[in-house]
Amino acid sequence: MKKRLRKKKHLDEFAEWGRRLVIKRNRKDGFDDFLDNFIRDAIEANGCYCGGSGEGDNLDVIVELGCRSNDPDAKVAAIAAWLSVQPDIQGWKISDAFDLWYGKFEEIEYDV
Repeated sequence: MKKRLRKKKHLDEFAEWGRRLVIKRNRKDGFDDFLDNFIRDAIEANGCYCGGSGEGDNLDVIVELGCRSNDPDAKVAAIAAWLSVQPDIQGWKISDAFDLWYGKFEEIEYDV
């Protein structure tokens, strides 16, 4: 397949990788402030994007890490480091990497 088609179809070197992230907070108040800080300091600061849902003490997102050439493992490590030092996080889980266009993501429960 030609490079132009691989890029258009997000295949091979143009595949976009992501991980599912589930966060359990130890309090229900201040969710909006937590979410703003999470997006700004953990996601956007590492050149990632995310989408998902959450309220109160739960957050469930898919984090877009980019192509393999963008070093997604380093991005995950930076996000994990940010999560580890937050006082209002009870626990979190992150799935294995999967292809955002063609892969299946792993179900993760809130029992962290």
